[in-house]
Amino acid sequence: MSEKKMALVLGSGGARGSAHVGVLKVLDEHGIHPDAIVGSSMGAEVGGAYAAGVSVEDMAAIWRSAHFGTVVKNFLPTIPWSGWCSGREKIRFLRRLLGDVTIEELPLTYAAVATDLESGLPYPITKGPLARAIRASISVPGLLTPVWIDGHLLIDGGVSDPVPVNVARQLGAEVVVAVDVLVRPEEVRLTGIPIPEYRERILGIIRRMDAAAAADGATRRFYPSVFSVLFQMSTVFQKRVSELSLRVHPPDVLIRPDFSPNPPCYSDVKTGIEAGEAATLQMLPRILEILNSG
Repeated sequence: MSEKKMALVLGSGGARGSAHVGVLKVLDEHGIHPDAIVGSSMGAEVGGAYAAGVSVEDMAAIWRSAHFGTVVKNFLPTIPWSGWCSGREKIRFLRRLLGDVTIEELPLTYAAVATDLESGLPYPITKGPLARAIRASISVPGLLTPVWIDGHLLIDGGVSDPVPVNVARQLGAEVVVAVDVLVRPEEVRLTGIPIPEYRERILGIIRRMDAAAAADGATRRFYPSVFSVLFQMSTVFQKRVSELSLRVHPPDVLIRPDFSPNPPCYSDVKTGIEAGEAATLQMLPRILEILNSG
């Protein structure tokens, strides 16, 4: 279709990474095959599978077959105290899916972006075992133990570079199509234990902080759980880093799937795949225009 070197950048986003499968499906159906794939976190996993020859149909089947039990199995607690889980089951899954292929053996250029825990900088992995590179890129801090590669202690790529457009440019891409699937902070509905007013505390009554109270002009105040606070902190941080990075290193085309009103979760990713398809179809004319332009 085009002699321009095209890179597809697949961003981090957990279960929302299922949208990447929908993106690849639409591109495949229209004969658009990237020369390079750069992925961060879940984007590294989906992109790595595609680069290794796993069909879009097989990837969709794997995602759709996921359920609560498979997720728990991948994240069983372990003895190492640098993470909740050692990631052994995850690396076994990746090796069953990908085999022992190395990045150098892939038919297209590939990079899995991780974060160097000591320097805090993005660390693109462009050589060595593909499964190990993906495992490093998806090492969510506190959940999966970090991975040592070539003297670097690596964690999740989404920490430092959620949508690594600049890495694709460094690999020689002339056209970059990026996919951002991050959660927007305003999408998260925070809840918690209501904080009663002074008079209500005296009376031992906690008034419900519901829509009716809000309609009366009452201030909705509550104490969220520590997990809610940490999750929202991560959401704000990643989205802010992503926005700043995309401003400095803008892609030629940016695909942002709309996950409302039913965002995907690991046990139900159908809406994620469909959102990826819809967003890519919307941007398809622009992609074809750029690829076919002189």
